Amino acid sequence: MFTWDEFKNALHVEQLDKYLFRGASLDLGLIRVFGGQVLAQCLNAGYRSVDEDKVPHSLHGYFLRPGDFNKPIIYEVDPIRNGRSFSTRRVVARQNGEAIFNSSISFHRIEDGPSHQIDLPAGVPDKDSIQSDAKRVDEMAKSLSDKMAKRIRSSYLIFPENIIELRSPFLGDLLKPGKYDPEHGFWFKIHPEVGEDPVMHMTLLAFISDKALMSTGIRPHGEGFITGKMMGASLDHAMWFHGNINVNDWNYYHLDSPRSGRARTFNRGSFYSEQGRLIASTAQEGLFRFVDKNPG
Repeated sequence: MFTWDEFKNALHVEQLDKYLFRGASLDLGLIRVFGGQVLAQCLNAGYRSVDEDKVPHSLHGYFLRPGDFNKPIIYEVDPIRNGRSFSTRRVVARQNGEAIFNSSISFHRIEDGPSHQIDLPAGVPDKDSIQSDAKRVDEMAKSLSDKMAKRIRSSYLIFPENIIELRSPFLGDLLKPGKYDPEHGFWFKIHPEVGEDPVMHMTLLAFISDKALMSTGIRPHGEGFITGKMMGASLDHAMWFHGNINVNDWNYYHLDSPRSGRARTFNRGSFYSEQGRLIASTAQEGLFRFVDKNPG
């Protein structure tokens, strides 16, 4: 699928000018650019345009058009505000002269203050009790057609295990027809050494943040993208960064969907370190529709 160097170099976008960047796309077996890639590249471009003593604390973006992974993406950074405590950047991703993603990112100089958090929900299986997703999918594939095995790998985004290892307690739900609670999650870890630069750790977290988030709201409805009876697309994405992030350690991404309706599903995510520290939060609304095989 991709090597570590290809992955790292794609997300650490090429700087063409002070506020202009260019990113290559990763082919993940999807029909369009993975939203997490565009999100991560936007964050990477914006982060590299602010003072080093400020870090991103929130990101809000809208997916406007599907991206073509055969063409580079241009990232235009607008330095809207530079203050003593906060700086704001507007980052627009473009292909063929048209915006495919529009984002606003706020950066904050780190300060001390009161602290609390909601803890990781009880009952999350320990990572050591779960087989890796890549190995489990390989075992599933033995009893499936090549077409269905390929669909599972692309729909669920099974990454190269030596780069991003995933361990999902609820992976088996992919093959079991039924209605499930709109709550799940997965452990993940980046195996190659990322280094001490916080830019790359946040960039990689942003990439992971779009995986499985929208599908959370589909779980109660008895169908999924894997059946081919439903189509969907991410509409927006928000992230809040709460503390230090190390993607070389194991982290758990807890996902839930409080509500869906009117062909839209609202989904939330919480990133926890292995020690139970809440390090980042996400929210996303997605479009999902049942596919009409016989329109009209």
